Amino acid sequence: MQDEPKVSVRDISYARILRPLGNRPMSMEQAQRAAQLLGIHWTSVYRLRKRFLEHPVTSSLTARPTGPKVGSSRLAPDVDHVIRLTFTKWLSRQKHLAHPVNDMAAEIKRVCLKDELPPPSRHTVARRWKLYSEEVATQLANEPNALIAPGHLVSNTPLEIVQIDHTQADVFVVDEVHRKNIGRPWLSVAIDVATRCVLAIYLAMERPNAATVALLLTRVALPKDPWIESLGLELEWSMHGIPQSLHLDNAAEFHGRALRTGCSEYGIALTYRPVGRPHFGGHIERMNRTLMERLRGVPGSTGNSTKGRKERKPEKHAALTLREFEQWMALEIAQRYHHSEHRGLMGASPDSVWKSLTAATAIRVLPPDVEQQKRFLIQFLPLANRTIQQDGLTLFYIHYWHPIFAAWRVSRKKVLVRYHPDDLSRLYVSANGKDYVEVHYADLRRPRISLADQRQARRTLRAQRQSNVSEELIFKTLAQQRELIAKAKSKTRVTRQKQAKIGRAMTPKVLRDDGKTSPSKDIDYSKPVIPYHAEIW
Repeated sequence: MQDEPKVSVRDISYARILRPLGNRPMSMEQAQRAAQLLGIHWTSVYRLRKRFLEHPVTSSLTARPTGPKVGSSRLAPDVDHVIRLTFTKWLSRQKHLAHPVNDMAAEIKRVCLKDELPPPSRHTVARRWKLYSEEVATQLANEPNALIAPGHLVSNTPLEIVQIDHTQADVFVVDEVHRKNIGRPWLSVAIDVATRCVLAIYLAMERPNAATVALLLTRVALPKDPWIESLGLELEWSMHGIPQSLHLDNAAEFHGRALRTGCSEYGIALTYRPVGRPHFGGHIERMNRTLMERLRGVPGSTGNSTKGRKERKPEKHAALTLREFEQWMALEIAQRYHHSEHRGLMGASPDSVWKSLTAATAIRVLPPDVEQQKRFLIQFLPLANRTIQQDGLTLFYIHYWHPIFAAWRVSRKKVLVRYHPDDLSRLYVSANGKDYVEVHYADLRRPRISLADQRQARRTLRAQRQSNVSEELIFKTLAQQRELIAKAKSKTRVTRQKQAKIGRAMTPKVLRDDGKTSPSKDIDYSKPVIPYHAEIW
């Protein structure tokens, strides 16, 4: 059954012209005059008037469509499904294909013949592809903020839209012992679109993963005072709170189960960038570029271009350790960027905009209760599924124990384990997915280690051809490595002290008025100078 035709503006115009003619016979002059007003041929006026006199309502002038209904398909449903499925898979690839329609038509034909379905013609595939492309474009146009120019995503409320992204910093860093180049660290940044404030950063040598996102989010939501204190700095970085939505790209670490469950728990919406529309992350991309530009004066900076990098050899000039680079970055953001004029804020600084908007708008923050903040951290930590064994729980070759494991062992419960990558000395274990128990090493004499330490120990054991990795070997290797580092630090300190002592001995000494001598950088040539001691050959 066909749908009732819709009345258009054109139909209303026709009715306004034909209705005053009444039921009297219409002359050719009247028909030509009406045709001139309506913009149609005069013979069409007689046909329209006849239809209008039979049923004098505006809808009678609407032409009923003939043939198949618009949007209907004559193809079998299974064939139609194959076409749409192929279009969806090839949407992001079509710009890399020389002849996308031909390639898609061949793929559709292959699948249809495999499933014993009648394959559509290339002409049908081309027509369907045009309709599908228009449909996708319409969907994108109807998305929030899709009609706004690229890079102009609008937000007027702090924490309404928070964008997160990772980039490899344009600088080489060195290790803390031998001050040798160890590579370029990864920088993770969270920015508030409304105020352009950097809500948090996270630096690591390893590629970003689910743990990186978890630790970055905890810094976004929790006060940064403990982190700043751990860096040995004194600065103000007050921006924190629970975001309303996170804008992310399609990287694997942003699709983890821990992130989804944590955001669901705290009412944080997840929005992913549409494929092929990179300007949806314009703010965070520009922020990363700004931070990388500020690195140009830092020793070991690579610059934002690879041109001439081999000749410059920036890795030979690297001087900052990862911790020192993190300190530099914290100072750069909190004391310089947040208090500088921002073109996107009409010349205001991010710090002033944050203070003015948060004073007028309430934002969600966690209560100062330590347990509440700890629970937020737990909800975003990476997770793993384990079964309680007779000797407790094992994760990363390390054994953990808690008295409640005895009861869980009897009931054969599978537990959910969350771990902090920077501290493997404790785990958070839950049997129901809601209430977590803090669990420690089975051997409490073990030192605190990080996941990076554990992986480094495993790499060392693998290099030594150790096939049976155990907890004992891991901690033994870490102890040996830490002992080597301690000795190296001690030797470095002694060497520096000796060099400083030699430098002081070589410094010219000035005879003071009291008859004593003292080293001086600025020699007073009006007084006698004690010459250097030298051997005569």
